[in-house]
Amino acid sequence: MIETTYMGLELRSPVIVSSGPLTQNLVSLKKAEEAGAGAVVLKSIFEEQINNDISKEMAENEEYLAHSDAGTFFASSARDYYIDRYMKLLTEAKKELSIPVIASISAKSMDSWIDWAERFVKCGADGIELNYYPISSDASVPGEEVDERFIDFARKAREGIDGPLSIKMGYKYSSLASLISSLDQIGIDGFVLFNRFFRPDIDIEKLEISSASPVSSKDEYAEALRWIGLMSGEVKADFAGNTGIHNGETTVKMLLSGAKAVEICTAVVQHGFGVIGEINSFVEDWMKRHNYASTSDFIGLLSQEHIQDGWKWERTQFLKTIGQ
Repeated sequence: MIETTYMGLELRSPVIVSSGPLTQNLVSLKKAEEAGAGAVVLKSIFEEQINNDISKEMAENEEYLAHSDAGTFFASSARDYYIDRYMKLLTEAKKELSIPVIASISAKSMDSWIDWAERFVKCGADGIELNYYPISSDASVPGEEVDERFIDFARKAREGIDGPLSIKMGYKYSSLASLISSLDQIGIDGFVLFNRFFRPDIDIEKLEISSASPVSSKDEYAEALRWIGLMSGEVKADFAGNTGIHNGETTVKMLLSGAKAVEICTAVVQHGFGVIGEINSFVEDWMKRHNYASTSDFIGLLSQEHIQDGWKWERTQFLKTIGQ
């Protein structure tokens, strides 16, 4: 009844457990399936983190790795260790789970993006989710160039990676609508809107950079809702809503805007895997009350392309002062 299709994958539920602390071991992955998840995204493998860990280990063993050949061999072996560990989890998950398992990658070099994805596909990954979001901190680089780099990256990724391919992205681009349209034309199968990135903060006592809270709040879904509502009727690719999705009500909103699925993390971390069943039950009850037999009957019903007052998705200013 609440089945959906995302990137060509058949999901028994629109709820996907996103990349995070609860998708990095087999025990938790099996709990997600038992709770009713439609799919799982393995915790992202980060090349930047791997490089940092390797650099730290090499510094701690500098006296043994002083010879250049030894250092090169150690670095290569260490990288293989992290990749092999990820492939082991992926292989085990595919063996034990009946729901789709999506691998998540955040690399630094194009070679790594494609090489890792190819390895994961061979291990049975049902899809690949790419975490791509360059920080445009160089004032000499115009926004259009940042967008072009993104498009070039996506084109190379699409050419080099077989199977369902999605991009988990941010929204701060010169023209998000144009960018999504261009990525869709390349053949990207899905967009996850939006990624929740590391947010810097300041510890005023230690006088150092720290990290802001990594969890989302219940009111952070609005931007994803807006852009899915704006773009879902204009492109072939599927959308998954992400960030601030804590309950069934928000899930229904995402589906009505045009999302084929939602990715959740914080809700499960805070309330346990039982929240997945609660979301599924809410969606089922809502569908019964509105006489919908399947999710396809209402997905995208309120997207910009399907309503008369679609301009409301573009509205950014209050028409009246709050409180009047």
